[in-house]
Formats: sequence, C-alpha cells, structure tokens
Amino acid sequence: MASFKAIVVMVFWTALVGYGLYSVGAQDNFRDPLWAVGIGLALLITHMVNMAIYFKVAGEKPFQWPGSVNS
Repeated sequence: MASFKAIVVMVFWTALVGYGLYSVGAQDNFRDPLWAVGIGLALLITHMVNMAIYFKVAGEKPFQWPGSVNS
C-alpha cells in the first residue's frame, strides 16, 4: 500500500511539472538549445524528486507484485 501512495504522489508531482512546462510553452520551443537544456534539467530534477518521494513515502521496501514469492 505504501508503494501505491508513493506512486500517487509521484503522479501528482509529475503532472504539476508537466503543467508548468506546458504553461511556459516548452512544447513550442524545444528546438531552441537554451530551452532544450532547461527542459532537460526540469525533467532530470523531476525524476530525482520522484525517486526521493518514492523512498520517503514507501521507505526502503521495494514494490512486490501480487502473488510473488519471496526468495
């Protein structure tokens, strides 16, 4: 259940960043080198924050598929 909560928070954060990028017109300016670097950094930071969110909310326990057997 902790993984599900973490994924919900991550989806919310990613949607917020996506909305922000769309609001500033990133989809129209991605061919400009400065915009491309800025968009790339925004996506990298989004990914890093998503990882931090997952480990903060779900802890160090990895996601287990339903019905999987522990080795």
